[in-house]
Order: sequence, then C-alpha cells, then structure tokens
Amino acid sequence: LRELPIFTARPDSTDLHKGQINTPLTKQEWKEYHPLAKAGHLPPRLWTELYIQTAYDASIAPEGRHLMSVFAQYVPHTFAEGDWESRRAEVGKLAVDSIARYVGNFPDAIEHMEVLGPPHIEEKVGLVGGHIFQGEILPDYMWDKRLAYQTPMDGVYLCGVATHPGGSVIGVNGRNAAMEVLATAS
Repeated sequence: LRELPIFTARPDSTDLHKGQINTPLTKQEWKEYHPLAKAGHLPPRLWTELYIQTAYDASIAPEGRHLMSVFAQYVPHTFAEGDWESRRAEVGKLAVDSIARYVGNFPDAIEHMEVLGPPHIEEKVGLVGGHIFQGEILPDYMWDKRLAYQTPMDGVYLCGVATHPGGSVIGVNGRNAAMEVLATAS
C-alpha cells in the first residue's frame, strides 16, 4: 500500500490499524451470498478481514509503504463458469470494491496486489481444498469433534487448526496442546 487505509467512519484514527478489521455484510447479504458461493457464483460483495502487518512492524515494507493481507469470505472454491486463473482479477477487484465501501482511499492506496484462491493456497501451503480452518467451524465439527491433541504415538501431539478450537490465528490450539503435553508428562 502507498498509505494506510483511511476508514470513512473514523478517518483520523490510526489505532484501528492494529486489530483485525472486518468489512461486514448485512444479515440479508449473508443469507443471499452464501448460497451463491456454494453454487460457484461470485456474490455482489465479499465479507473481508483486513490485517495490516506494518502497523506492528514497519520494517517489513519499504519506508512509507504498508503491507495488508485480506481474507475474503463467500468466494467459490470452484466456479460454475471459468476457473481461478480466468477469474482471479475479477475476484481481486470484487475484494477491493468490497473494502472500498469502508475505506475512502481504496483502490488508490494499492500499489501491488496478489490474489490467492483456494487452489493457490492448497498448492503453496498444502492445505487440502485451500481450507485454512482444516474443517468447518460449525457445531458438527467443533469441540470434541476436532482432532485430539494427543495422538496414538507416544510423544506426538497436534496443535494446528484441525484441533479445538479450530481456525484463526489466535494460538490457542498450541497452548492447549502444550497443556496436554505438561499434563501427560507429570
């Protein structure tokens, strides 16, 4: 980014850049857009989560520039028409337009952008289906239904997002696995 996002609701605040920032959808939009994505169609808008890494560490970008990652939801894994390579730019524009509803200096603040869809995440990171949560974060896949920290092999423990409480970058899975290690080591 050439500059930090300027949020139309609080244009003078720089404190906002340090947290996870959501550009939400209305309840009605959620209800309408989720089935569209499941059917392989892009919805009119995306729910996005913004993470501005340079708010914490300016050294990761050239001086005066910023780095922001966007996690967009309700994008199809597989398109009804076309594929990720043919639709990549369209998805990127949709994400930027969705963010611009709340950020007055978008898209002008963007200097470079890379769009990664589920196939790209699967290829780069090895997550099956590009599913960053390694299973749905829904009641049927939560709590005791996620993988156990302790495996049948002595001394082998799991601490990834496939364990409770699931995805997000909060570190709780690792903490819980460490507690399991300590409990079994006593």
